[in-house]
Amino acid sequence: RAHSGPEALSISSSANSWAVGGIKPRSTMSSRAERHSSAMEKFSRRETTAMLGSCGSSLLFGLSYMFSKRVLGTVSVFSLLSWRFLFGAAGMSLCVAFGLIKVNFRAKPLKPLLRMVFFMPGLYFIFEALGVRLTTASESGTIIACIPIFTLVASALLLREPPTRLQVGGILLSTAGILTIVLLKGTSASFSLPGYLFLLGAVCSSTLFYVESRRASGYTVFEKTYAMCLTGALVFTIGALAEHGLKGDVGTFLALPFTNHGFLASAAYLGLGCTTLAFLLSNRSIAILGTTRASAFSGLSTVISVISGVMILGDPFSWLQGAGTFLVLCGIYIVNIFSPLYDKKLARRSPDAGDESLVSTKE
Repeated sequence: RAHSGPEALSISSSANSWAVGGIKPRSTMSSRAERHSSAMEKFSRRETTAMLGSCGSSLLFGLSYMFSKRVLGTVSVFSLLSWRFLFGAAGMSLCVAFGLIKVNFRAKPLKPLLRMVFFMPGLYFIFEALGVRLTTASESGTIIACIPIFTLVASALLLREPPTRLQVGGILLSTAGILTIVLLKGTSASFSLPGYLFLLGAVCSSTLFYVESRRASGYTVFEKTYAMCLTGALVFTIGALAEHGLKGDVGTFLALPFTNHGFLASAAYLGLGCTTLAFLLSNRSIAILGTTRASAFSGLSTVISVISGVMILGDPFSWLQGAGTFLVLCGIYIVNIFSPLYDKKLARRSPDAGDESLVSTKE
């Protein structure tokens, strides 16, 4: 449209000032800031807090290796798991009793919840403990690192939530980073078929936990986490009592937190930090982000465990571990930030498929 009068004079004046004085128009100067602001606004507040929650749960789980390492040389796995979940169940029960959180399991289908707690913590921790005991550190770390890949496939087959190509690439990149970090610790082999099968069972259990947590949408994150704490406390306490009953030292197991202050600190952190808070954040992230995006953060736990070992325990750190860390972080970024933004950008450019794309990227 042709402009005339004051409007044309204004446009001409703006153009002249840019050409003569080298001053860019306001829209040009702020375009970069606007693009950055627009990119951030593409994530809802729930999505942003869920991603931050996944980082928080990864931090808590990553530090758990250090606390577990300090006490597993003196107590059995079942003893530690029992007291860990007892602390978690006690903490959640106190919160329920004082009205800090609300749980209501009535008039809700129990099957999805029972399946979820059956896989995690029920089967996963048992399979992991037995698998780690029968295999080397490099073997167990390598197999456990495959959890995001299994979850990606399960998400497509069982939940009908197919990942995008970018998300597949990001998961593979992150997995490659984890393998780089793990294999630097050594590549010895145990050739233990039972150990491999137990670790594979742990991977499948963790994968199905993501799926069932997603399916149990009728329950709040507090109800899911409370059920996990109660299940773990029941299962692993029975296991610990049976183990110590055969040895004839049940009293030693019952007195552990009161006679060993180091064990008390570790069990309290693992119970209240990992079992309660970390699982709360993890269950919320699965509900909001979906299984593929939430599982991508699992690699961050490996990175944090390495960093905490270097900074606190004095473990060595090489540039190859730094490269593996970089790959993990790049993979998480691609799966959770770059891929959703790219998909939403394509959805805006394609009006015909806009609604379907937005629905798929919302997960």
